[in-house]
Amino acid sequence: MKYLYIGDAIVTSLEPTSLAHALRSAENMLSIEKARSKLPVTGKYVYLDHAAAGPLPDSVVEAVRASTAQKLYGDVFWDYWERTAETTRRAIAKLINARIGEVALIPNTSEGLGIVGNGLEYKLGENIVTSNLEFTSNSFVWQAVCKRHRMEFRAVPARGESLELGDFRTVVDKKTRLVAISHVQFSNGFKVDMKELCDVAHERGAYVVTDAVQSVGQMPVDVKHLDVDFLACSGYKWLLSPIATGFLYVRKDLIDTVYPTLVGYRSAGVPDGFTLRTFRPAKSARRYEHGQLNFPGFAGMLEAVRFLTSYGIQHVETRIRKLTDRILEGVSRIKNASILSSADPSHRSGIVKLSCRNPELVKKNLRRRGIITSVRAGGLRVSPHFYNTEEEIDHLLESLKRNVSTTAG
Repeated sequence: MKYLYIGDAIVTSLEPTSLAHALRSAENMLSIEKARSKLPVTGKYVYLDHAAAGPLPDSVVEAVRASTAQKLYGDVFWDYWERTAETTRRAIAKLINARIGEVALIPNTSEGLGIVGNGLEYKLGENIVTSNLEFTSNSFVWQAVCKRHRMEFRAVPARGESLELGDFRTVVDKKTRLVAISHVQFSNGFKVDMKELCDVAHERGAYVVTDAVQSVGQMPVDVKHLDVDFLACSGYKWLLSPIATGFLYVRKDLIDTVYPTLVGYRSAGVPDGFTLRTFRPAKSARRYEHGQLNFPGFAGMLEAVRFLTSYGIQHVETRIRKLTDRILEGVSRIKNASILSSADPSHRSGIVKLSCRNPELVKKNLRRRGIITSVRAGGLRVSPHFYNTEEEIDHLLESLKRNVSTTAG
């Protein structure tokens, strides 16, 4: 019998299905190696901290540099910058399956949440519902809104490291104006079933806004399928984009419902007229853009989106799941360490939270070995991206095994 060797895969010439699988695996590995060659971080670190900040590909840095250099000539390239920003808007809209007019370019998630929070109207006695696992940006804004409008702020308590849909069914009622929840929780990677949660909220007449900074870029996010009303996201994490780049999605039929409260020349329907006139907001989500955009940053964001989509977001998710599977399996064999993140496949993401003694010391020791991780909510947080390798995960596991044994004593 004849054998064909492709990397580590061995298949017989009489197994067409296996052959096709092996060819796809080899193609994916070649794509990963190509991606790694475009990420300078791979030459210096085992970078497993994308939930904190993603490294920049070469093409992103070059796009930022080129756009910045054009400013040497004043406003000569202004029209080009505007066209590039619009191309970025289109790329983001396609990425999340939104209409172009539903996307505003903003600096970060916090501003997007604030635009929604401050742009809606409220009635005395209404409430806003979130959870106690949220990052502060998705908590403080709603506390402030509730205080200003004399509403009730409700935080659904987690059950361990998980959020139960049944608890939201109990807490969300007919007086709930808004449910604000992260698609993926920052501390432990718990992925919320947004479609089910939106059904619960909409049945009770509430809107849903999601902080998607920990999901967009590591998994497919389809705003139409999820049925979210608003979605805010920064680009500097899983999207591998520059700092101070992000976007806000507002469902088309709700654009007139969220009035722009921080406005400037870009917010107007006709932004080019600079003389005194009546303010009429743009009919699209551009109404939420007020001053000059971070043109170099959004030029970089465009390249980052192209970089990720060239590999395929579905493939990105599959690859990350394979790497996190390896982490889960490896940690299960390490004494004095355990997994805190949900093991339910429907609630998993690229973020894995580990329990170990003195996680801050473990993080520092890992960094000395060139392995970059974080500590969040009392646990060691590991967040690989698609370009990480099995060898890097094994290096993490071996280093973790040595370190947790040392710190446990």
